[in-house]
Amino acid sequence: MRWRNEHWIGVGFWVITVLAVGSWFVMSSSTPKSATSPNTPAETRTSPASLLVDSLTARTQTKTLTDPIGWIRQGDVLFHNDGGQWREVGYVTAVKRDRKVSPSGLNKPSNKPRPKPDAALTITMFEPDAWSDDAQFIAHRSTGRLDEILATLLPDPRRDAIQRKLKLAFEQHADEVTAALLPLIMQSLQASVPLIEDAITESIEQHANQIESLSDRYRDEIVQQRLIPLVRKEVMPIVRRHGEPPAEAIGREIWDKASLWRFGWRAVYDKSPLPERDLVQEEWRRFLDQEVVPTVEAHLDDIAVAVEEILKDLAANESLRAELGEVVGTIAADKDAHRLVREILNDAIVNNRELADEWTRVWTSPEAKKRLQIAGQRIEPILRELGDEIMGTRSEGIQPGFARVLRNQILGKDRSWITIEPANRLSSEPNPPPSSPPLSSSSSRVGTPVLIRSKEFMAYPVVYLATDLDNDF
Repeated sequence: MRWRNEHWIGVGFWVITVLAVGSWFVMSSSTPKSATSPNTPAETRTSPASLLVDSLTARTQTKTLTDPIGWIRQGDVLFHNDGGQWREVGYVTAVKRDRKVSPSGLNKPSNKPRPKPDAALTITMFEPDAWSDDAQFIAHRSTGRLDEILATLLPDPRRDAIQRKLKLAFEQHADEVTAALLPLIMQSLQASVPLIEDAITESIEQHANQIESLSDRYRDEIVQQRLIPLVRKEVMPIVRRHGEPPAEAIGREIWDKASLWRFGWRAVYDKSPLPERDLVQEEWRRFLDQEVVPTVEAHLDDIAVAVEEILKDLAANESLRAELGEVVGTIAADKDAHRLVREILNDAIVNNRELADEWTRVWTSPEAKKRLQIAGQRIEPILRELGDEIMGTRSEGIQPGFARVLRNQILGKDRSWITIEPANRLSSEPNPPPSSPPLSSSSSRVGTPVLIRSKEFMAYPVVYLATDLDNDF
């Protein structure tokens, strides 16, 4: 009798549990008012439980897609835009990739990367009416790059609103914040410059052998082989064309004013045993001051015009610009130069213990704490307000963009998906997606739609927000 009581108690417990879970699924299929905040988009008001119930009770059809891209995985979702609202209309139930290799290529190693074979995607549609063989099926992927995260957190309308708020806050508090922080910045810079200079000098001395080796290589590869021939071929003809006329005019005037007699007899006098010496040098100084300098000054306008024309022709010379660009690119791409500059900067700034101690002293002083407190009192309210707009609040819940980032970055969800775009809608757009890519012979299937790679980033279409479980029972 005791065993029977325990048996019926256990059966009753499991029956009650099953009924409770079933009632939660049924009740969660209709959206409760408290499930989301008033500001939550309509696309986020569907709970996972209701989606599961709908998928179990809806009629389904199986479709096939050809995937030449390789982004889509089993379980990824298909979305359809229904009146401006994205809806889940199906999901990928199987991914079958053709891995056949032609016998002729088995024993022929090649350095070329093998193209990824096309895949046949089995799609289960629980809204079959959204499927159309004439539609475009576009594959999307979230790689988790910083630009994609920012685009998800800050769509264009929100980004513009935040920029306006930041601009307004800066206009209101810029003078106070600047007055509080500028003295600390100036103290840091004044203390840092001599420390960095000494560290750079010391680091250059330590890397003298590497610098000399690099200079010798540049002198031979760049200066001798590229720059000097470039100057002879491109620069000198331009300088000669514009510089010769004023140079010849100045030279003729100076020659006409030079007196061979005055120089000649002074040279003879300097060679004689007479007591006075250096008459030639005195005459040369007089000639420079009284004849050469005034002559050159009289032609300064001609010299300026010649220099201007030379610079114009040099700037317009395509060969010169291309060669100098290649030289700069060669130096910029030099791994040895990168490594040397990085080591010097690390020694001078990153690993400079004296510099770190000086910055610590400046920014942890009592004066700095007072100034930072003043700046914080002005900045903190706007930062908190921006944080609430980006991440959400306790009263209104998590923002959809922040929820997307959490699911993608923390939970590893929503990495790839497919959208269905009607063909007539795409044809009316100014920049419709490209036509389907060509298929390999091994995966070409007549009448099977082909996935197209998305050219622009798109945030995951829907967001699932947790509902209030207390209102579900």
